[in-house]
Amino acid sequence: MKCSGMDDSPKSKDQKDSSDIKDSYKLLHDFRFSSILYYFLSFRSFLSFENRTIPIFIKSMKNKVHRYLPEEFPLVINLQYPQGPMSLHGHGFDELVIIQRGKGVHFTDNESYELSAGDVFIIRKGRSHGYRDTTNMHLVNILFQLEAMNMPRSELKKLPGYHALFMIQPEIRGQARFEHRLQLTPEQLAHASGIIEDITNETQRHTPGYEFMATAHFMRLAGFLSRCYSKMYEKNQSPMLKFASVISHIEQHFREPLDIPRLLKMSSMSRSTFFRAFKKSTGFSPIDYQLRLRISHASKLLKSGDISVKEAAFASGFTDSNYFSRQYRKIRGHPPKKEK
Repeated sequence: MKCSGMDDSPKSKDQKDSSDIKDSYKLLHDFRFSSILYYFLSFRSFLSFENRTIPIFIKSMKNKVHRYLPEEFPLVINLQYPQGPMSLHGHGFDELVIIQRGKGVHFTDNESYELSAGDVFIIRKGRSHGYRDTTNMHLVNILFQLEAMNMPRSELKKLPGYHALFMIQPEIRGQARFEHRLQLTPEQLAHASGIIEDITNETQRHTPGYEFMATAHFMRLAGFLSRCYSKMYEKNQSPMLKFASVISHIEQHFREPLDIPRLLKMSSMSRSTFFRAFKKSTGFSPIDYQLRLRISHASKLLKSGDISVKEAAFASGFTDSNYFSRQYRKIRGHPPKKEK
C-alpha cells in the first residue's frame, strides 16, 4: 500500500545524481555556517579592530585550522582580554604568544603545561593547541608570516636568543619545551607590552607607511625578546642556548670553512645528536644551511648590479665559480646571472 504523496518508483540515474548534488550543497552550507559560527565565538575580540580581514577556513577534521591574516600585510595583533577555554585548533601562520596576566593551562595533542604572567612562546603554523583552566588570563597573540613580511633578519640571526626562541624551542616536544620557555620579569613584560602597543596602533590606524613602522616595531620586539632569552639562560648556559649559539656562529662566519669539530664542542653534543638536532631546528644539515646563507648573500650582491658572478661567488665564501653557479641554479631555480 502506497502512502499518499510518495512515489516509490525507481529513480533514474540523472535524478539520483541531482539529489546527491543537492545533499552535497546542503552539507557544504551547514559546514560553512558552523565554520563561521566557530570563528565568531572563538575570535570575537579580534574582529573589533581588524574589520578588513576575511577569515578563511582551511581544514576541518579532529582539530580546526584557521587563517585570518590580511593578504596585504601578514602581521596582526590579537588581544584576548581575557582568554577563555579554547579547544584544539591550528593556524596557517606562526603565532607569538605573550601572557600578560592571570594563569591557565596550554595544551597540545599530547602534552600540557601551566602558564602565568611573563611566559612567552611560539606556536608553529599548522600545530594544534588550546587553552583550559584559565583564570583571568590575558594574553597577546601576534600572528605573523616572516616570509611574507620580507623582514630583514641578517643581524637578528646573530643573536643566540633568536634561534633559541623562534627556531629551536618551538620544535621541542614534551616537558623540555616547558622548561625552556622564556619568562619575562615584570619590567621586561612592561617594556614588551609597550612595543606591542606601538604595533597595534600602526595596524589599527593604517596611516601611510604603517607596514614599514609596524614591521620595525615587530623587529624591536623580536630583538628585545631574543636578548631577554639569552640573558635568562646565559648563567647556566642551557643546552638549547649552546645549540643556538652554534647557529649564530654559522650565521656570522658563513664565508669561512665549516669547522664541524668546533661546532660539536660549542654545542656539547655528540655528532649524531648534533646533526639530528640541527636538521630538526633548521630543516637543513649544517653544510646545506651554510650553503644557503652563501647563496642568499651572493644574491644580494648580484642584485646591486655592481659586481660580476665570479666576484659575488668569491665574496660569499665560494672558491669555485662554476660550483657556485651550479648550486645557485639548484637552489634558486635559475642561473646567478639572471639576478643582474
